[in-house]
Amino acid sequence: MKVLRENISLAARWLVPYLPYPHFMCVAPLDAVLRVLRRAQGQIPPAYWPRLVLLLLLSAINTVVSLPERVVVGAWLWLRPPRIEPDNAPVFVLGYFRSGTTFLQNLLAADPCLRSPSWPQVLAPQTFVLGWVVLRYLFVPLLPLTRLNAVVPVGAGLPAEDDFALNNMGGMSVLAGRALLPRRQAFFNRYHDLDALSADEFSRWRSHQLAFVRKLTLVAGGRRLVLKSPSHTARVRYLRELFPGAKFVHISRSPEAVFRSNILLARELQRAFALQPPLPEDEQEEIITREYLATEMHYLADRDRIPAADLAEVRLQDLTADPVGEMKRIYRELGLPFPPGCEERMQQVAAAFVKQARNRHPGLTERQKARVKRLEPLAVAFGHAPAQPSERPDVDSQQRIG
Repeated sequence: MKVLRENISLAARWLVPYLPYPHFMCVAPLDAVLRVLRRAQGQIPPAYWPRLVLLLLLSAINTVVSLPERVVVGAWLWLRPPRIEPDNAPVFVLGYFRSGTTFLQNLLAADPCLRSPSWPQVLAPQTFVLGWVVLRYLFVPLLPLTRLNAVVPVGAGLPAEDDFALNNMGGMSVLAGRALLPRRQAFFNRYHDLDALSADEFSRWRSHQLAFVRKLTLVAGGRRLVLKSPSHTARVRYLRELFPGAKFVHISRSPEAVFRSNILLARELQRAFALQPPLPEDEQEEIITREYLATEMHYLADRDRIPAADLAEVRLQDLTADPVGEMKRIYRELGLPFPPGCEERMQQVAAAFVKQARNRHPGLTERQKARVKRLEPLAVAFGHAPAQPSERPDVDSQQRIG
């Protein structure tokens, strides 16, 4: 019996990368899905076809559901776009993947005066206004099955990353490479800092980012938006041009912990959603190392250009040690009012995150240690002393992309 269970477990682990789970792009219309898939250049092996077929089938259904909203709301936004004044411009949460951005976003989302996009809104950006009547019955039951909850807290009312919206509007995100087409990461990673985009590609990213924020503004009831995507950390200068008056909160974490966690993140995303074989581990780790370092260096280069009243910084260890105290400090530095009752809601959010499942990481290989060594400038810049052998982080929250 034990041997049988072991064989079943082994078979299950082997099959996981090919099982046709509902994909996080399944509620994107076909034109957006096909725009991403054409970048695969025909390199989708037959083993991934069941997953591809389910994705296209569910996307076809959502194409029909989203059509009225795309026409009606699209025309409304084109004719009467809502104004985003500097005193109500979005608050952007900055920090590389797995630095604690999701924790910070959830704390900010506890403020009733702020509004973060929810998972239905970022996964179905073309459909969440008029189409919600149908979408809530077609999509919400599938949400737990997408396997996103393996890496991030997922729920119809939970805050989410707006980069998923840019991805599901047509692949303008690193997510298309990191999770969907790992062999094409070099192409999609250009949407991280935007610097290498062509004029047409940048114009398209800009118009879609602005359109999504304007659409969120329609349903925000006058509340200030909170947007969180790790890629925003590398594009602060473009966000300031797009949203004058925007405020920024940067969170950092021990670079070694971030590196370890991103290795796990890439592996889990690709096991759940990829339509191509993953890159060799060494190549994927090198991508993570270079991108992490470049992302924070972009931020450090832009930091001095941000007015002092529009920027706050926090370390994850300080935020977890004193969530409410650090949040009050952040609000003071940004000049935001701290509403009555917000303290209790933030304490509840912090308590929920403490209870999350943890992953234990194996020790670093010599190759990985060399890569962590290259990240030491970030430890110095953000005040993270190099970990001593007895203090090296070996646990991490499983349910967090940011």
